[in-house]
Amino acid sequence: MEFEKLYKKLETTNMGEFYHVDTDFMLEILELTKIENYNIPDCIRIYSTISQWFGNSLRSGVWTYYEIADMQDLELTAQYLSNCSWKEFYDMFYLGIHNYQSSEFIVNFNYPQKWIDESESIDEWIMNNEQKLYEWQKEFLLEYKDDICSL
Repeated sequence: MEFEKLYKKLETTNMGEFYHVDTDFMLEILELTKIENYNIPDCIRIYSTISQWFGNSLRSGVWTYYEIADMQDLELTAQYLSNCSWKEFYDMFYLGIHNYQSSEFIVNFNYPQKWIDESESIDEWIMNNEQKLYEWQKEFLLEYKDDICSL
């Protein structure tokens, strides 16, 4: 894997350009998921979940992420964030977790208006905290550097 090279890039990239590094990390993570029977470490699953959640919000609205997200990854990430010092981050992430895959909704995508309203408030929060979220992602990557580079 190319994670060591990505960490060198991370260390020299200013926060205004962080999204480029995030994209590169996500491409490497996607390569990991292609390896059959590979046990993805929790730190990778959490980072991937947050990156996709954040990215979907900026591109098409966060509900499009929750709609297809793996519930185990959502729960793992929520559990991690519940212990994070940034409580508001956990609150906003957790707010959008609903059973979008229920047969009641999957047939006609007729989600409750409350869920859509919540997702709009999450999107607004993400837009207002975009820089802080990039900083959180960078700190997370640095915290788990040894684990990630050992893959």
